[in-house]
Amino acid sequence: MPSSAAAPISPAAAPSVAPTPANTPAPSKQAPEAAATPARTVKRRHVARRKPANPPEWVLRSKVELAMHSDARFSNVSVEITRPGVVVLRGTVFDDRTKAEAERVARNVGGVKQVIDALSTQTLVWLRTQIKINQALQQAGLKQVSAKVIGKTVYLSGAVSNAVDKQRAQTVALGVAPGLEIGTNIITVSP
Repeated sequence: MPSSAAAPISPAAAPSVAPTPANTPAPSKQAPEAAATPARTVKRRHVARRKPANPPEWVLRSKVELAMHSDARFSNVSVEITRPGVVVLRGTVFDDRTKAEAERVARNVGGVKQVIDALSTQTLVWLRTQIKINQALQQAGLKQVSAKVIGKTVYLSGAVSNAVDKQRAQTVALGVAPGLEIGTNIITVSP
């Protein structure tokens, strides 16, 4: 008995159908911009920029020293590199304003990440010397005599009971700081 049902055709045995104008979508007659597919977001690939390698310590130290010594105010400043990009400034400058400027100059050198300011000021050195002289004058019994130190000069003022004590005040001051000279001695002798 012949079967009325058609045997199924396997996909491999199925004839291929060439596209015909009937089964191909018709091209759009819209403007080319409108026919474009919906806007895709274009992902840009992130290109990692290589950070420049830290310069060798001797190069960084040389660059900072050159910047420091190009200004006469920083002639007594020495430079030390402790870690890559970390600069230590040592030495003596005139005052706090010059100290801050030295730090700014070092920080502006390429490759410097951190500046450690270990600078002292001459005014601080003067003050320390002045304190030592005044303590020595007090210990010597010259309680009404005081000293003011500016640079390499000490200025004495106050009152003593005789001319020997006036001379002794000078001797005490120069004994504490032998490199200094007496600028003005306005110690008055009162009987």
